[in-house]
Amino acid sequence: MKKPSQVPDKIKNELSKIGLWDVAPRNLFRITWKNQPKESGGGFGGVNYIEFPRSLTGVPARIIALIGKWFPTGAHKVGAAFSCLVPRLVTGQFDPTTQKAVWPSTGNYCRGGAYDSALLGCDSIAILPEGMSQERFDWLAQIAGETIKTPGSESNVKEIFDKCWELRESGQDLMIFNQFDEFGNYLWHFDVTGHAMQEVLEKELGAEGEFRGVALSTGSAGTLACGDYLKQVFPSSKIVAIEALQCPPLL
Repeated sequence: MKKPSQVPDKIKNELSKIGLWDVAPRNLFRITWKNQPKESGGGFGGVNYIEFPRSLTGVPARIIALIGKWFPTGAHKVGAAFSCLVPRLVTGQFDPTTQKAVWPSTGNYCRGGAYDSALLGCDSIAILPEGMSQERFDWLAQIAGETIKTPGSESNVKEIFDKCWELRESGQDLMIFNQFDEFGNYLWHFDVTGHAMQEVLEKELGAEGEFRGVALSTGSAGTLACGDYLKQVFPSSKIVAIEALQCPPLL
């Protein structure tokens, strides 16, 4: 995920015939910030990012953002979901041949989890609020084994986890992958997203540039881990957490 250049040539050749969003197990190799910005057949390159012009930001500081659009599913959450799933697989805690994988979130994390589950060929349950976009529900109808709608919209996280408790007590053979308590979420952003940001900074800063900090909007707060990584490289840098007044999870 950090160094897709090390993917064997045989796999790269196969990927040249596979779409970015295709339900194809080889797309596990595309869980990286370094996919070529192509909808189909793309290889690997540098980290995808954008710099916002000062005419837009109105501040003298340079502001750079990574682009998650070129992940499978169109969102980087597919990586966080994969990194929550893998530890349970390799330790034998989750058996994809018999158990259902439950993915609770307000949208992109459960989409990523359902997609990863589809690549494994295991049943999945996506849980998200009924007020989320119809586009998400239409997509999940094609990918997830089951989609459960809970009351509310993006700020109604409690209702999602109430449903998780119902499923736990239902007697079904399942495992709930909750991004709020899975260390894989944090570790993926620490090691993969943080490293990707470091590569961009080393390319853009030059001899005179100074990295001041990273600003991230919080949900499960997994992305904040990349700030912890960057503090190891740039000890004086700051981490800024941004929250919406309508649904502030930290507050």
